[in-house]
Amino acid sequence: MTLDLRRRILTDPYSSAPAILIIGKTGSGKSTLANKLFEDDEKFKTSDSRESCTQFCQCDLIKLHDDECIEYNLVDTPGIFDVRKPNDETLKEIARSIVQCSHGTIAILYVIEWGKDTLEQKATTDVILKFLGEKESSRHMIVVFTKCNKKQTEDRYKMEDDFGDYFKTFLEKVGNRWVIFPNPEIFDKPNDPVVERHMNDLKYYIKMMPKPYTTELFEKVRIAREKELQEIESNEKKTGVVETNKKIDAGINAAKEGFEDNGGGCFSLYSKVILADGKRIEVSQLNIGDKVFCGEKNGKLIFSEIYAVIHTDNQTTTQYQRIDYLKSDGTKGVLRLTPKHHLFVSQGKTIFAEDVRAYETELLLFDGKKLIPVIPHRVTKEWEVGYTAPLTQSGKIVVDDILCSCYAVAPPYQQVINFVMISFRFYLWIIPNPDCKKEIHPYIRYLKRGQWILEQIDYFNTIVKRA
Repeated sequence: MTLDLRRRILTDPYSSAPAILIIGKTGSGKSTLANKLFEDDEKFKTSDSRESCTQFCQCDLIKLHDDECIEYNLVDTPGIFDVRKPNDETLKEIARSIVQCSHGTIAILYVIEWGKDTLEQKATTDVILKFLGEKESSRHMIVVFTKCNKKQTEDRYKMEDDFGDYFKTFLEKVGNRWVIFPNPEIFDKPNDPVVERHMNDLKYYIKMMPKPYTTELFEKVRIAREKELQEIESNEKKTGVVETNKKIDAGINAAKEGFEDNGGGCFSLYSKVILADGKRIEVSQLNIGDKVFCGEKNGKLIFSEIYAVIHTDNQTTTQYQRIDYLKSDGTKGVLRLTPKHHLFVSQGKTIFAEDVRAYETELLLFDGKKLIPVIPHRVTKEWEVGYTAPLTQSGKIVVDDILCSCYAVAPPYQQVINFVMISFRFYLWIIPNPDCKKEIHPYIRYLKRGQWILEQIDYFNTIVKRA
């Protein structure tokens, strides 16, 4: 956290200046762009090393136009949308970024390093739009390209000619608001007219933005922060002790809860399942009563009915275990599920997704006719917005052609959990409420109290294996 942010929080904890949010992947040039807007090369810390770039929230008030008295809160974010999992300190700084946007965002400066992998960029863009509210964020977004060559920077038409179909489509979505932040190594002269033109274009776009917008998460954080500040100030009056650190961190826990993964077991919203009619749809499109493919026996495909969706959300940024494998026809396949989710291995047992090992673990792949063993060639972690947790009558479901369990978190004993879930199905028969949203179904929370029994069984089995 910068000294500027600390001073601002202490001197004006209720500041409602609209935010200009600078986002992008680590090392794309976010902090350098912020310093250019401040016309101060040392305002925010920057680094030439990709590994040591901004991992903390930096922000300060700024006036972009000399003839205006409007102040903005310029927020330079840590690598919020990087694939790697942030550590606890980075999560805290991400939360601070969210707190700084809790009074509304006037503009989103999306910094993109030119020449990077388009597929990875597309995935990052999708996550950003969903996290910030796809419709509203598109209306407030300005794309800033960095590390472009000299010809692209000097000639806008040259840059447009270099856009592929993906960038053309994406830029149309954000109103064709884009500029180039000239490479300081190429355009290093003071008051360079090319640099001035692009920076003036950027300021103009910001000036023409509609009124600030907010999201459900940002509004939740604003309310939590104001409530915490009032409680802190009330306590200060009673005790006479100034609680500086608590004021600085007011609202951070609410922000972290909104950003961190859900801690349970779910599928990506965009994973695919197979319906009884052979149609493939995204998991998020499943409805109660749909019959989905859940395995095969003696060459006969088996389908099972969706009887509940116990947990779903389309805003929370969630950590997934990404499992890459090759299908029988040689094409690439990818499965995403949360680390504590269960999936089947070739021996018929279930394990946690976090225990899958590349070139070692045998999963079960549907090849179009039957389930066959497949060994993944890559296992990584990545972040994506949203999750969902459907339940089938059989407790099994084939997702992205891999046989998975519908269960998670508890030790992976499929048959035992199937037996326990009979009471849940009976509960739904009495009190129909099969479709839960962000809060996990209350009866499932109740059942989790008995999780310790499975943990004891798991512990006992571990002792037996070691003997």
